[in-house]
Amino acid sequence: MRMQDGNPGQTRNQLFLRERKKARFFFNLAAPVYPLIERHLFPRYEEALARLGLSPEFTVLDVATGSGILAAAFARRGHPVRGLDFSARLLKRARKRFPGIDFQSFDLADLVNIPAKSYAIVSCGYALHGLSAGFRQAVLKNISRIACRYVVAFDYCRDGGWLVRLIERVEGPHYRQFMATPRQAEFAAAGLRIEKSLPTSDFGCAWLCRPE
Repeated sequence: MRMQDGNPGQTRNQLFLRERKKARFFFNLAAPVYPLIERHLFPRYEEALARLGLSPEFTVLDVATGSGILAAAFARRGHPVRGLDFSARLLKRARKRFPGIDFQSFDLADLVNIPAKSYAIVSCGYALHGLSAGFRQAVLKNISRIACRYVVAFDYCRDGGWLVRLIERVEGPHYRQFMATPRQAEFAAAGLRIEKSLPTSDFGCAWLCRPE
């Protein structure tokens, strides 16, 4: 107990590392159900990107890429894409399904090491709701710093009902806080201005943001 009182920063860091380890374990464990998730999300990603109509010459960094379907939706439109994730099992699936895309093992906590303005677009699909408020803000600030043109984020914009709440409760404790936080204010605090909001389902949304 005296160690915690004497060095609260170290304690917070240990808690954070345990949280990231738990998240990595969860997503590796959940990898077998991703075909179901992909069938639901992939066409919605493709439709939203078609509506956004971003120039295919823009390079894309897809963070928390999972099994790579958002990265693949960008690649199908001609974008040069790199996907980052910390789940070995999901990356294995992504590389097998989409061998033309550069997928790398990478934790969101290390985004600080990517140079500023090094990609035209930074994207993330259904990753933000699974992060604690403080870590989510740090991730948003980093992707705002890395992107020189746009940030494209997909996530929940309204409650998905009891089934979604049950699934997200298994994933972690942050879904409710995410849903209670206004996206525009949260993005603005990270230096992002929302240019377009596109509904993608009864409870999902895509946000096209400009780094300020």
